[in-house]
Amino acid sequence: MKKLVLLFFIGAFISCSADKKEKDREMISQMETTTISDVKAISYEKADSLVNAYLDYVKTYPEDSLCATYLYRAADVYANTKRCEESIKMYDRLIKQYPDNPLVEQAYFLKGVVFSQTCLNKEMAKEAFGEFMKKYPSSPLYSQAQMLLIMDTMKDEMDLIRQFEQKNQ
Repeated sequence: MKKLVLLFFIGAFISCSADKKEKDREMISQMETTTISDVKAISYEKADSLVNAYLDYVKTYPEDSLCATYLYRAADVYANTKRCEESIKMYDRLIKQYPDNPLVEQAYFLKGVVFSQTCLNKEMAKEAFGEFMKKYPSSPLYSQAQMLLIMDTMKDEMDLIRQFEQKNQ
């Protein structure tokens, strides 16, 4: 009888835990819709709330398959609100915590993009793109990384045009 009662409580706990996880996912989905619906008008307050929800989920359910996605999205929200360092930290966390996740390749690439376009730090972009290209030489993003590196080293648009013409002769 005691075993039956114990099994009942364990089942109820697991059921409640699964229900909470699903509610957390639904809440995040709703927050994404309201926060990202109009990117031009994204507010820091809504962005912070969404990122906090992502991070709470990752902390609560670290083994869940959505955790890497939520870190990736948190990095994107930070980049779109011009918070360079926070974005890079989220990509680094994704890379470190979920190294086998398919999003890691994109995270390496996007670190270069964020350094280049959000942080306006061409040296760090060069380093990030170099690391990406070393790790993923057969990536479909490889040629984009090369082009972004070239663009970051150009003095002006005319240099880009000249280099393009030379390459295509």
